[in-house]
Amino acid sequence: MKTLDLYKLWEVCNTLSLKESELQEQSIFISFLGNESNFCAQTFKSFLEYYSFSIEDDVIVVFNDDKIPYEYYTNDDFSYIPTVLLSFSAEKLENWMNIEIELQLAQQKREKEQQREDIKSQIERLKTQLNNL
Repeated sequence: MKTLDLYKLWEVCNTLSLKESELQEQSIFISFLGNESNFCAQTFKSFLEYYSFSIEDDVIVVFNDDKIPYEYYTNDDFSYIPTVLLSFSAEKLENWMNIEIELQLAQQKREKEQQREDIKSQIERLKTQLNNL
């Protein structure tokens, strides 16, 4: 990628962030921008002033790790956007989000089922341990 369309990147980030917020209001927790993202919809000017950009393989990293004045920590805000999303139309981006929602919800369901099985195993182990006392 020779050039980065920052305006399109801003549009995509805002769209993804707004969709995440919309889903969170319904108690559905999906991360389109990555687990380290604190991105929220904003003006293009603010986007350019606040963030830096890096291209790593097939992902654009939108980040702000500036130090917070008078503190020992940084903003620690990292969003990861697949470069392919910049070529998507609004409709194609919506389809991508719907697929991503399905995939993440399925993964969350598998993780909960695994957690449930782990807890059942722990309970059985503890019952056995209790009976042996």
